[in-house]
Amino acid sequence: MKPTNPSNKEETKKPSQVKGISVRLPLKLGDRGTFVKEIQQDLIRIGFPLPKYGADGVFGEETENAVMAFQKRYGLHVDGIVGQETLAKLSEVVKQKLRQEEFPLPDKTLKKGDKGEDVKMLQRALKHLGFDPKGIDGVYGEQTEDAVRRFQSMYAALRDDGIYGPNTRKFMRMELQQKK
Repeated sequence: MKPTNPSNKEETKKPSQVKGISVRLPLKLGDRGTFVKEIQQDLIRIGFPLPKYGADGVFGEETENAVMAFQKRYGLHVDGIVGQETLAKLSEVVKQKLRQEEFPLPDKTLKKGDKGEDVKMLQRALKHLGFDPKGIDGVYGEQTEDAVRRFQSMYAALRDDGIYGPNTRKFMRMELQQKK
């Protein structure tokens, strides 16, 4: 019997580990299963809808089109196949989206004297961005107004008036998205 030389052995592709299960990449048209469904759910979550079939666990043309649109938007090779590079970028974008959801921003204008859950949301976001309002109490007092002013002073496009409005929200949203 001849000893086998490891360098002559045919390489076997190692499966990727995702959420505690082994999956074989790439995923492509015709594939089915739980992992396909998770990919579909992630695509939907980050703004690539699957209106006809949704997250059904079947990698059909609708899913392929969504993957291609995702690849195009993020500067990846556009082939509609979920390989290592596409999967890594998808995971990164989903994590970024979840971070944004951790600090939702109110859609209305807030100013000194306002109270409630919207003010708490603003205070949490300010604290996360490094502009500590000295408490998350739901009261838009002097400390919160000062924190908003300090944030606004970073951008020439914003008035340093201490009032949280649509423009301040837009810049805070951008900062939250970039913060890791």
